Amino acid sequence: MRAFIVALFALIVFGAISCKKGLVSPSVEITGKWRWVKSVGGIGGFTLTPQSTGNNFRDEFYADSSYKRFENDSLIIQGKFSIIRNFNYTASDKIDVLKIGDFKRSIFIHNDTLYLNDLYIADGYGDTYVRIK
Repeated sequence: MRAFIVALFALIVFGAISCKKGLVSPSVEITGKWRWVKSVGGIGGFTLTPQSTGNNFRDEFYADSSYKRFENDSLIIQGKFSIIRNFNYTASDKIDVLKIGDFKRSIFIHNDTLYLNDLYIADGYGDTYVRIK
């Protein structure tokens, strides 16, 4: 399971490129450090947590658009990120999207909770993070 999670997040930064047309500078809302709480999804509807996987993930987003991911306090991924506002998800739905390299996920922040969901994957994962203060 650990290998699956690491591989999933490794995809996030492969092909990291600079900002392109349609991207905006990072949202102040996401800037900071976030602790992974759980992931829910997959074909079996799995719920993964730090307790069930034995892994603690921390994502850090900086004002200069840089991104770092730590697993059990070891840096495993770094790159650049951006936020795409009003992304045309469907003909009638617009969402905000977090883009890290070529990897895109829908993003929603409510209070100090960050929600990330896979795009266009019926049995994809939804991840929940809480802000580290």
